Amino acid sequence: MRVGFITDLSESDFKFAAKWKIPCVEAMFSGDLGALDRFDDVKGYMDRYGVEFSMLALFGRDHISDDQEERAKNLKDAKALVDMCQEIGAPYFVTGAGEVGDRNVDENIDRAVEFFGDLVDYARDRAVKVLLYNCHWSNFAFSPESWAKILPKIPDLGLKYDPSHPFYDGRDYLREMRDWGKRIYHFHAKGGLEIAGERLEDPPAGLDQIDWGSVMAVLYHHRYDGDINIEPHAPIWRRELRYQGILLARRHLMQFIVEEV
Repeated sequence: MRVGFITDLSESDFKFAAKWKIPCVEAMFSGDLGALDRFDDVKGYMDRYGVEFSMLALFGRDHISDDQEERAKNLKDAKALVDMCQEIGAPYFVTGAGEVGDRNVDENIDRAVEFFGDLVDYARDRAVKVLLYNCHWSNFAFSPESWAKILPKIPDLGLKYDPSHPFYDGRDYLREMRDWGKRIYHFHAKGGLEIAGERLEDPPAGLDQIDWGSVMAVLYHHRYDGDINIEPHAPIWRRELRYQGILLARRHLMQFIVEEV
């Protein structure tokens, strides 16, 4: 297992990663894909600093919208990111299933299966695997109830798992990981903290209430050998304490990983 973080694609991020011997990063898109124009520079940073990409992600898109033009654009953008994954050697592309809308559950499932089936076929030819994230953002399929209906129909579709989401929902993240661990191909480390029933800013892993030791035990149980990428999330940890938070989370997580000697 390797520990990385989500990059803003700046050279300073790659320089920071190299300084602290952090081997991998990932990038997440939500609006337009204008940042793809920066990838000629990004590929130079990768070579210069020896840092690899774990994955690219597209968040906040409604892949099962009633608007056919919206669906077509979202699929086109998803495929463009799959192409970039292939170009930079990132093994995974991550996205959500789409909004619930006014449709019944079965229709949402059918539309999601159609979308992911198309995208998985496209990605397979490019040696990229497609993963469904477990965040709520434009994604009705964030929990086992939907996975049980979607994943059996698309054997090559995996999961990107972040335990903070079920933690805040009051679900058992360790049980979900136990039951679905064989389909988890990528992992996010984002802290979760509640005080008096209210969510406080998501702190780095190790400064929070998620049981990271047990999380890692379940990953080892499933022989997980992918990357664990740190996601700075709350404003303070995304801005003035961003690098400090990444290092704090990395220090906590690395105690559970045996480094090669």
